[in-house]
This record gives sequence, C-alpha cells and structure tokens, in this order.
Amino acid sequence: MKLKSVYQTRPIRFLEIHQEGDWKIKLYSISIRSEFVSDENIYLVKRQIEKWLEKSNLYKRDTYKTATLIIHEGRGEGFAVINWWIDENMLQNFVYLLDGNNEYQLFSDNGITTCVWEMAVLWHERNAWVKHVLMNNENPDFEGYLNEQLNTEI
Repeated sequence: MKLKSVYQTRPIRFLEIHQEGDWKIKLYSISIRSEFVSDENIYLVKRQIEKWLEKSNLYKRDTYKTATLIIHEGRGEGFAVINWWIDENMLQNFVYLLDGNNEYQLFSDNGITTCVWEMAVLWHERNAWVKHVLMNNENPDFEGYLNEQLNTEI
C-alpha cells in the first residue's frame, strides 16, 4: 500500500495564553502552509471555545480550568484539538473538523484522537504537567505549567 505523501516537518508555534471566562488556554499553531495558522482560523476557533468548554461538565471531575488548544491547518482540512486535564492525570480530548461553512464540527465522536504533529504538542504538555503539577502535588505550579510552551519544527 502506497501512502499519499512523504512525512515533512511542520512548524509548531505557541500563539498565546487565551483567557475564556475563568479558563486559561494555551493556544498552539500547526500549519502545512506557513509559519502560523491564518488569523481567520484563529478567529473561527476563538468564536467556539466557550461552547467547547461546556464539555468539561461531562464528567464531575476537577478540570483546573486549564486547557490546551491546537489549531492545525493540514492538507486541505483544518482541525482544532482542545483538551484539559481532569482528575489530576487524565486528559479529556475533543477534535473538531472545519467544514465548508467555516464552522468547526465535532469529529472525535468518530474515534479520531490526534495526528503525529499534534501528538508532539500533547507529549510536551504531558511532560510539563508532570513537572509542574503532579511532581508538586503539595503546591502545584499552574503558572509554571502555562509558561512552559513548545516552539519547534516536528
């Protein structure tokens, strides 16, 4: 079986810590086209964050009001991957696909999790969570976690 394309690195860039109500969200950009995702995609994602965060109520667990959101412009498709830590060490993850009407629709209910580039961000976030929060369970350093960000070519 032949694959459609050869793996190529993509820039992973931290964009900002976005405040949404009492949530702090680490925004990341991954794009096949350029250094950063388009301003339009950032706008489209930010428009829907409040609605997406309502899913944090699915489980009655601590969320720490801290999330990671990856905006990914791939080959012909746009994805938004939002997740947050619950119950100390579990990751609640939702993937949205940009449709033809410039709306992000839930896609993870079809079983998808993340791609190889997005997994690099999640691995970084996992390590930062362990370092700043789990290994400091008496006095978790949430600000240290938020301030540890990934900027690389993967």
